[in-house]
Amino acid sequence: MFRAITALALASTTAQSPATLTSTVPWWEKVTVTVTDDGSTQSCRYESSLQPQAGKDCSVSGADKLTAAKSSGPGAKDEVTRITFERRFSPGGKPQMALQPGETLLGGQMMALAIDPRGAVKGCEVVATSGTVTPQYGCTQAETERFDASAATAHGPAREGYMTILVYGHSEHVV
Repeated sequence: MFRAITALALASTTAQSPATLTSTVPWWEKVTVTVTDDGSTQSCRYESSLQPQAGKDCSVSGADKLTAAKSSGPGAKDEVTRITFERRFSPGGKPQMALQPGETLLGGQMMALAIDPRGAVKGCEVVATSGTVTPQYGCTQAETERFDASAATAHGPAREGYMTILVYGHSEHVV
């Protein structure tokens, strides 16, 4: 059973994203936090398709804010919940907000981005939302991102892409 989680955010971690993101191929990055039934953060892992080597351990700022509501069921103390904050970029056409079997969507939003030839986000519009938790990463944050510069002239057309932000969980019984 998923517990109510407060202060969900794409938390800052010690793992850093690349300084410049690519806008020509799809990519993803995610932070997965394991939380015990009492709300204690057990682990944090950062992974990215832009850095294909093994994931990196991370830390969550404000980890004390990840609190779980008390469960009254037997064996609840032996449960952990993995909460994943994922960001996906897809150039071109609108993608699906798909999850793997066993994952429960807590919240998500998709933004259409216009990226100028210098790599700056010059336009952003939320085109889809889902779930009950609104991710705290939106157009304001997307507009601060730097994408790779285009080989086109500085006055060329904007490139288009979609940024999808997902917050999802998966509960496990620890044996």
